[in-house]
Amino acid sequence: MNVLIIPDKFKGSLTGTEVIEAIEAGLRRFDSGVQTHSITASDGGDGFLDAIRKSDPSVAAIECETTDPLGRPIRAEYGLDASRGTAYIEMARASGMELLSAQQRDPSRTSTLGTGTLIADALLRGAKTLYIGLGGSATNDGGIGIAEALGYRFLDADGATLPTTGGSLDQIASIDASDVLPELSSARVFAINDVANPLLGPEGAAAVYGPQKGADREMVARLDRGLDRLQQIVRRDLQLDVADVPGAGAAGGTGYGLKAFLHAEFLSGIEFVLSLTGVESLLSGGTIDWIVTGEGKIDDQTAYGKLVRGVADVGEKYRVPVAALCGVLALEKASVEDLGLTRVRQIHDPVRSVDETIRHAKVLLIDAAEQLLKAG
Repeated sequence: MNVLIIPDKFKGSLTGTEVIEAIEAGLRRFDSGVQTHSITASDGGDGFLDAIRKSDPSVAAIECETTDPLGRPIRAEYGLDASRGTAYIEMARASGMELLSAQQRDPSRTSTLGTGTLIADALLRGAKTLYIGLGGSATNDGGIGIAEALGYRFLDADGATLPTTGGSLDQIASIDASDVLPELSSARVFAINDVANPLLGPEGAAAVYGPQKGADREMVARLDRGLDRLQQIVRRDLQLDVADVPGAGAAGGTGYGLKAFLHAEFLSGIEFVLSLTGVESLLSGGTIDWIVTGEGKIDDQTAYGKLVRGVADVGEKYRVPVAALCGVLALEKASVEDLGLTRVRQIHDPVRSVDETIRHAKVLLIDAAEQLLKAG
């Protein structure tokens, strides 16, 4: 049996590498002759840069002074292959939710400015092609923070420059693009993610992802109105209408901002990482019997395009069944089949506390992997 393992991390308990090790150990218990192939993958969110650098040693880590989601000074890395003029930027490094404590999370106050600073630095170093991994963000600013770092200004009704936060969106009256970084015009930008949400509405950036970033119901409604205001002004001032493009709602509307202000093209995160590893030749050759993926929690949001869904789409493309392991299976509206998965096993037993499951995640994952591919 040949098995390709492409999991996400189990947030709060196991890294992606640890998940791979546990799954391999469990599969070998099930079948000592199993042949495994593994990829440290990313859907564009946390771990994107590590996945790129592991796949391509020519990508150097560039450390840059920037700001976190609340505007505080930090240092963050991005990847640069100077010989090819190619940069790889992981949004979570400067604008990630993991940079804030639970008490600090407030998408009305956070900004993607720090990610924009990394992009600007890469452009000034000569990057002509930029791959920007979306996901794991603490923001809901529609990408205006990134745009500010590149020279855009967002003005209120009095002509004053607004701070580029989620809470400012509903005050935008005009956009000034007169001082945009010249290097941007000759660059090609790709937004890497597997999220299909539009910018607005019940399936949009604020409604689906705002609550996990600290937004209550009232704030979600205000953020959605603000994003609507942004897209109206973009349509008028920049003559661009991209709010309904699948993926515009990624990372608090950063997908939209990258398309509107950087003219980005969208690429599937998991397919992009697979293309770098060369594993597609294995899949196209018909030698893989199963793909095993997984993440800490599989829920209805997974259907919108987390890594697990991206892996399932790859399995469908190559007609390889996909099985998944997770900490908790919490589907309400979507089904396992809706996600494109053949089977799923969770490691959490409701008779235990979640904290206990997290503490023993590796052992539980090994046990679950042993049972995953058994018939029946």
